[in-house]
Amino acid sequence: MRYADRINFISETGGGFNPETGNHDEPTTTTDTKACNISTLGIKRSVELFGEIDTSVIVVRLQRPYKKKFSYANVPSGQYKGNYRIREQVKHRSKTVFYLEGIA
Repeated sequence: MRYADRINFISETGGGFNPETGNHDEPTTTTDTKACNISTLGIKRSVELFGEIDTSVIVVRLQRPYKKKFSYANVPSGQYKGNYRIREQVKHRSKTVFYLEGIA
């Protein structure tokens, strides 16, 4: 299996009203880019796993386990370009598989 695609895991933290300064603080974003393999989840399999036919779900496979928390994922280029939220995460001993759903 080739890990030729790239995915950005983006975590947003902070932001909101700061009572110490009396100002609104901007949220900070952290981006973590990883090599991955991206494929689609077929309609039949999507119905079996999630019970829905009208959602676009992609499967992202990483070579190493990914344990950090993230707000959303971004595929910067290619056929699956766009932002995705996590639908399900499967952790194996040697790798991690994400089921990601597109954000409209």
